[in-house]
Amino acid sequence: MKKFKISRRDLTYLCVSLLLAWIIWLVQNLSSDYKGQVAVPVTAWCNIDGHSASSSSAAVVHARCNASGYTLLRLKRRSVSSPVNVEFAPGALQHKSGELFYITSDALADYSAAIFGDARIEAYLTDTLFFRFPYQNSRRVPVAGRLELAFRPQYMALGYMTFSPDSVTVFGDPSFTDALECVYTRPVSLSDIAGPVHGSVRLDAPSGLRLSTDQVNYDMDVTRYVEIVKEARVVTRNVPAGRTLVVYPSVVRVMLRCRFPMLAASNVNPVLWIDYEDFKKSFSGKCIPRIENLPEWVINYQVEPEVFECVEIEL
Repeated sequence: MKKFKISRRDLTYLCVSLLLAWIIWLVQNLSSDYKGQVAVPVTAWCNIDGHSASSSSAAVVHARCNASGYTLLRLKRRSVSSPVNVEFAPGALQHKSGELFYITSDALADYSAAIFGDARIEAYLTDTLFFRFPYQNSRRVPVAGRLELAFRPQYMALGYMTFSPDSVTVFGDPSFTDALECVYTRPVSLSDIAGPVHGSVRLDAPSGLRLSTDQVNYDMDVTRYVEIVKEARVVTRNVPAGRTLVVYPSVVRVMLRCRFPMLAASNVNPVLWIDYEDFKKSFSGKCIPRIENLPEWVINYQVEPEVFECVEIEL
């Protein structure tokens, strides 16, 4: 009887061929569509005032679907792994009582892609899903901007940048919310500013806290200006009879920034004065003068020097 001998090389080819055939068979079968029942655990996320952003426990969605073998295998593995995080619109969840909220299968259809991926859902076997959102403390705090602004020469802001809304509600543990003074925006970086600016910017949510909104709108008026320099004498007011208040220096240089175009600069005659009550309240006799008689088109001013020595003399 003649013996058949298989070389090591032929045996390798045979094993590789069988392996390739098995892979082709597997790919072909997994690519085909099948019907089946799946169960996917879901953790709900939702922005509900006074409650945590995420549910404290997961709910399981049962459905009958039509999908490829790949998708069904993935969904079967999902049933024993970590839950799917699904973000629901506030209107989708109905309030049952206390911390308990629910969603019906009709509303759940809008979130089938987030839960089941590309599987085609034939029917939901779960009528209603219930989620518990624990209560959280809340507090209203103002919005503060992180600004990195660079203006074109002879342009400046008219007032401060404003935000809308100018305050937000923060939710979280009282030990964190009670210590919070404001919520900052992410940096607003603008350069070569030569006109009004507006836009939107996201907020930096402090760790462990949730915000009622994640972004705000900003707005800032900008104008062109020109600078003029005036000299003015510093006078005193409300000095009691029999006393004199001497101010050093008595003549100052005032730098005025005026909106462009401006009226005749000769019409600007600033008046600087020091109130006797301000002098009495000071510990060192140093006072900052007040200013008046500035036209509306003067945006701001700078006095040199800014602080004056005052000496009281009894007559």
